[in-house]
Order: sequence, then structure tokens, then C-alpha cells
Amino acid sequence: MHTFLAFLPRPEGGTIKVSREWVEASDWFVLFTLGTLLFLLGSFATWAWLIWRRTTKPEPHIKLLMELEEESAVEARTTMSEAEPETPPPWAQTPDWWKKVDP
Repeated sequence: MHTFLAFLPRPEGGTIKVSREWVEASDWFVLFTLGTLLFLLGSFATWAWLIWRRTTKPEPHIKLLMELEEESAVEARTTMSEAEPETPPPWAQTPDWWKKVDP
């Protein structure tokens, strides 16, 4: 690695001196950006955990509502299967109306 640096041209006037104020400002910018990023990641992780927790372990009143909804859905399915087939309206044709019947 050091042999590669030997072939790079050196600046004639030397490196530019950067005041300490600018270095501190850039350090604070990086720290603030990292803090913001970590805060947002933590917020999204907490939000995802809350959604997961509410779906796997609902509160008692919500669990009761979910059970009542399931019971009503089962009742609706059984009543639909036991219902008599609907009679077609008087204007409806038979399903085989397009077939030609030769007497």
C-alpha cells in the first residue's frame, strides 16, 4: 500500500489546513445524522413489534369481538349451504338454450 502512495503526486503547497471549527461542525453533522437514522430504525422496529404483538396476543375485549365475528361467519356459511336453490326468474332461459335439438 505504501509503495502505491509513493507514486501519487504531492501537492506543491502542502495540504490545506482546516480550522478546528469546521472539523467540529462536520463531526456534529455526522453524529446528528447517525442519531437520526438510529432513532428512525428504532421507531420502525418498535412499530413493527407492536403490530406483531397485537395480532398474536390481542386484548381480551378484542379477542371476544374476533370470536363473535368468527361465529357469525360460520352461521352465515351454514345458512347459505342449507338454503334452497333459487328459482330462475321468468325471463331467464335454460342453460342449454343455444343447443339445437333435432326431433
